Amino acid sequence: MNERERLKLINRLKTARTSEERDEILWYLAGQDKAARGKVQRAEPTGTGKPAPVPAPEKHPLGLPAGKLGGMGSITSLLFLFYGLVTIAAAAAKIVQGQMEGDEIKQLIMGGIFLVVGVVLFVKAKRAQRKAAEEA
Repeated sequence: MNERERLKLINRLKTARTSEERDEILWYLAGQDKAARGKVQRAEPTGTGKPAPVPAPEKHPLGLPAGKLGGMGSITSLLFLFYGLVTIAAAAAKIVQGQMEGDEIKQLIMGGIFLVVGVVLFVKAKRAQRKAAEEA
């Protein structure tokens, strides 16, 4: 190949419209023949409409197991229940003794709220335990 043909191919390379045409010109410029190069292999593009060629590895959530102990949900619910009962018992003891100063009603309401939250958390922990037992 002489210099004139080479310059022609370089100019044609600049105006090539498809990648196959560019590849062909580049192979020819490199001195390769069609038999030696074989078929051009291209990776198939993955767009938004095509799934990934390799499935993503399954991720396991990290955290405390809900297994036999019920995880942190049962411990937290027990703390809420204990605090609610202690608050209600202290307020009830002052009311029975006749030392009602006005804060006892607030303590009864707050103790009741803590009991309700504790029961809700305990039920959620038990559901998590059952779900973990079914999955295992």
